[in-house]
Amino acid sequence: MKRSRAIPKGAAGLALDVNEALKLKQKLSSGQAPSQQELLHVLQADKACDSVCKGRKDNPNCLHGLVPAVGSVRRKGLWQKEPQGLVHLGVDPAGLSRQDRTLPCGLNNLGNTCYVNSALQCLFMTTIFRNAMYQVAPPAADDNILGHIRRLFAELQAGIRYSADPKAFAQALNLDHTIQQDGQEFLKLLLSLLESKLGASGQPAVQSLVPDLYRGSYAYETICKECGQRSQGSNRDTHFYELDIQVKGSAALDTSLADMLSAEELSGDNQYHCDFCGKKVDATRQLCLRQLPPYLCLSLQRFVFDMKKLMKVKATDKFSFPLSIDLGPYQSPDCKQQDAAASQVYDLQAILIHKGSSASQGHYVAHVLEGSTDKWWRFDDETVTAMPEGPIGEKADHGVAASSSGPSGKKVEKGKGKAKGKGRKRKASGKSEEEFEDESTPEPMQGLMDQPAVISDTVLPASPSPQSSSCDITSSNAYMLMYKRRSWQSPQGSPSAVIPIPESLRGYIEEENQKFDTACSEFQSTQQKVREAVKEQQNTVRNILQLAPVPQDEPDCRFVSADWLARWADSDPELTSIDNSSLQCPHGKLLPSKPAEMKRISYIAWEELQQRCGGGPDLGPTDICTVCLLGMLDAVACADERGQATQTALALSEALDEQEISTAAASEGYYVSKTWLQGWKKRQGRSMSSCSPTEGISCPHGCLLPAALGPRTKRVAVPALLWDYFKDSWQRAERQHQQQQAEAASASEAVIAADSAHGEDVVMLDGLQQQQPGSNEAAPRSQASSPEPGQALREFPVQSSCECEACLDELSASTANGQVLASEAEQERMQSPHLAAGTPLYLEAGTTYTLMPRSWLQLWRAYVNGASKRGRPPGAALPPHPPSLKEACQALLCNCHSGDDAKLAYHLPSLAHRRGKWMQGDADSSMFEVVATADWLQLLSRHAAEQEDSIRQIETALLPLILENNTARVEGAMPDEKVIGDNVLETLQLAQATTHHAARLDSNPEVCHDAIEQQEADAMAARLVYTDAEVMVELVAQADFKPSMLNLTGDRKSKRARKGRAPIKVSANDKVRDLKLKIVQTLNVHPENALIHVCREGQWQVLGDDIDARLAEHGILPDEEIVVVNTHVFDDDDLGSFFDQTSSSKPQEERGFTGTALSSHGATAVVGLR
Repeated sequence: MKRSRAIPKGAAGLALDVNEALKLKQKLSSGQAPSQQELLHVLQADKACDSVCKGRKDNPNCLHGLVPAVGSVRRKGLWQKEPQGLVHLGVDPAGLSRQDRTLPCGLNNLGNTCYVNSALQCLFMTTIFRNAMYQVAPPAADDNILGHIRRLFAELQAGIRYSADPKAFAQALNLDHTIQQDGQEFLKLLLSLLESKLGASGQPAVQSLVPDLYRGSYAYETICKECGQRSQGSNRDTHFYELDIQVKGSAALDTSLADMLSAEELSGDNQYHCDFCGKKVDATRQLCLRQLPPYLCLSLQRFVFDMKKLMKVKATDKFSFPLSIDLGPYQSPDCKQQDAAASQVYDLQAILIHKGSSASQGHYVAHVLEGSTDKWWRFDDETVTAMPEGPIGEKADHGVAASSSGPSGKKVEKGKGKAKGKGRKRKASGKSEEEFEDESTPEPMQGLMDQPAVISDTVLPASPSPQSSSCDITSSNAYMLMYKRRSWQSPQGSPSAVIPIPESLRGYIEEENQKFDTACSEFQSTQQKVREAVKEQQNTVRNILQLAPVPQDEPDCRFVSADWLARWADSDPELTSIDNSSLQCPHGKLLPSKPAEMKRISYIAWEELQQRCGGGPDLGPTDICTVCLLGMLDAVACADERGQATQTALALSEALDEQEISTAAASEGYYVSKTWLQGWKKRQGRSMSSCSPTEGISCPHGCLLPAALGPRTKRVAVPALLWDYFKDSWQRAERQHQQQQAEAASASEAVIAADSAHGEDVVMLDGLQQQQPGSNEAAPRSQASSPEPGQALREFPVQSSCECEACLDELSASTANGQVLASEAEQERMQSPHLAAGTPLYLEAGTTYTLMPRSWLQLWRAYVNGASKRGRPPGAALPPHPPSLKEACQALLCNCHSGDDAKLAYHLPSLAHRRGKWMQGDADSSMFEVVATADWLQLLSRHAAEQEDSIRQIETALLPLILENNTARVEGAMPDEKVIGDNVLETLQLAQATTHHAARLDSNPEVCHDAIEQQEADAMAARLVYTDAEVMVELVAQADFKPSMLNLTGDRKSKRARKGRAPIKVSANDKVRDLKLKIVQTLNVHPENALIHVCREGQWQVLGDDIDARLAEHGILPDEEIVVVNTHVFDDDDLGSFFDQTSSSKPQEERGFTGTALSSHGATAVVGLR
């Protein structure tokens, strides 16, 4: 790769014109010392900073902008609005306090536990149920589940947090908070579990709590139309805890109830066998409600099975239900007579709402009526809000179709389209009533849901109940309704407005409240200390910076690195001592060309910084380097002269193209490369190529190349004046380049020495691109003869220069000797056929082999196989001869050591065990290739016969190992002669053969670990420069995530996207903020919930809190595996429906509450009536 150097137009960084530079140069050359004012002028530090300045980098006296103005803040660092130390403290617990005690308490969402919270709030707000739970006495009160629900109720009532934590209760039930469950099923199973535990308590006051509140009964009545007698099974009552209400196909609650309780005609082939008549007769059969509980739970069947999709889906049909309803007309006539004095009007107490269009995911909220105040509350996990208009006003929760309507009778009238007075027919079964009822009893809607409903004129009203509320609620999300009988009174009497907490729970609540108050106080104290420490640091910075400006008449001052001072003023935590090394020249003095990188401060401020930070070095105006200053002044003095010379040279080159220069003038000139001259003219003389003007036309013998060799060897004659300009400019640019290299090397050595003094590992990144061993890029011709510096520019006068005779002879001989070369290549291929063919070499212990450069062998194979008669087509040119074997072998050695101490700069090849034999396992990626020593000697004799003594052979041998207890020893050695230790395991390349055997290669010379570390550091720096590269992000449940999990996706990292795992495109300069936004778009995770983890040293580590940090700073590479853990701190409402609509994957099998305490006690999973 060619490099370009700018021709100096002046002294970069010097604010001097030509006259000032000449005067100062003359003064320095005469041995006079410049005044301090002159030195400050050179450093651009002689001008005071304007008071209205906002910060100028080109003025060392400008200290504005280092700190913000009084009262202002910055986005990060010492001066940010909230100190960084407060971020690590977490959330202020005082913000979690319950400010308004009249506001009910919420429940924390543990991940996907909104269904638990909604159900618990419904039970808690049922005061009779809460009071009964408080009355549970030991030993039942000590039960794990009963104890936790009692403590949770006490926290909801008397806790000082605005949201209680149900984690202990969820753990007692063994609930998986990463999976969304059915809220109806949870409430039903929880009541069943509580019934079982309270019933076994032996305490009369609570053992029948659940049946007394929630249990009703029904029966199926079959009446013969001939004798009018009821079947014997008609008196068999069945208990239920909830009624299943059909939503699909029903517009309102009363319509669905009427459909469920309608009579069914048994006639024709479906006649009933009457025991009283002794024959099959026509009959009616219907469900009769015998007894209704005080609290009636209605489960709206929103989740139905779709036969087309073969999965459960949510029915989002509009469904209306009243605030109050008279269920008397729906009861059995016998029950009406028994309860004639009791009113059957029920008032709505709670609504359980499922938001979202998915049956498997979504979000639950609850609307609950507080009986003591007649206020409606909306419970959404931690958030509890009042509902002034009641549940009718919360249209957002009821879906897009939600609305309020007039009397329910009108709504049913609009939606009715079903005929009355006609019974449903049942196919002939030939079964008696007893045989029919001995089978599993059908539930109210099972078996009826797909058949038309007809209301019996003799049992149920012909129209909706007139006693229903005058205002209905229409909802697409209502999932469960809870009604309370208006006239019901508890046998224990109604509890007071404020239910007293028993003494056994009062101590627990007081202890929890005390812990919370203590946590708030400790947080406030720690917060105050952090703020005071930051304020003290800010005052220190401001005080020192107030001393920093140098007074006009103050001679003593110091220079400090502008970058270091800015970082110190921002309290960079990685900053240690003062570091002025960037301001030093190779001679250790103050570099005059970097005024923009330094700030001038007073000696008093410097002493304060020294006392607090230490470091240095101490640099003042008199420490300026006169050697570097003279060089820069010389550049300024010559800039004008060179600019005029460049314009003259450009004019001559244009005249040369237009043939305005006479033939005599050209014949007295010099030859230059035509290609070089064209490139110089394109650059308009602004820079000089690293190749000399005659390098392209110089042969290895130091003569003029024949023009017949190709277009790159073409030359053109230029006048002597133009040649003198080219010669002078190129030599000056060459000297400047060598000086820059020397300065860079000195600066690197200074950095290494400084970091080594602090015991730090140093990784230097070389900005120069070096040709790697084995590269196919041809070296410049000027490197073939390796001329000394200053001699690479050869002169070729037109009158005395002739084309090189040796090159002409070689040119003519190359064509004549083509067949001879092909024959020699064929002979060489036949002498080493396996090596030429690239056949794998099987290795044996006790045999010495040779490591050769793989890139050179590839070129050699291309040469011998392509130059042979078999591999070369007729008339084709010969392939290039392989390059120098000596240079290729030397490229494998490190630069850290020289001579006989040289070591290998690359890892040894790895091994593979195939068919019971050892062979090289990475032949395509290693820098080495293992060859037989005989083949090495053949190649050495043919390609480096004259340099055979100067080429070092790299010997290698197979070393079998035996693995025992994570250590290895050489096969045949004593057990205590271990060859693998903790300090060399990283460099050994082991190949596993069997369970207990392995092998590695040993080499002479050995591997240089320093060189390999440098290569890895350079490779890492190169990999951290990328644009639009893919990284794989994967969403992992918080309960399943462990920092020690090395590979969450299996042994093979699949690039295929799936649900919860997808690739995203990023760039090295992207910020963490950008990465989080892309994760939102890909995984639909709230940015504040996305806890990003990357694998570092075998552990998953959380990405830093600095969202403005670049991905390259965190070492994120292309194809990186990134794990995202959703913390659920913020609400990811209804994201599951999005996944269901966009995902084509098969639905997973539902587990329900299998494995939890809700299923282990024996409760059934029957939906609806029991």
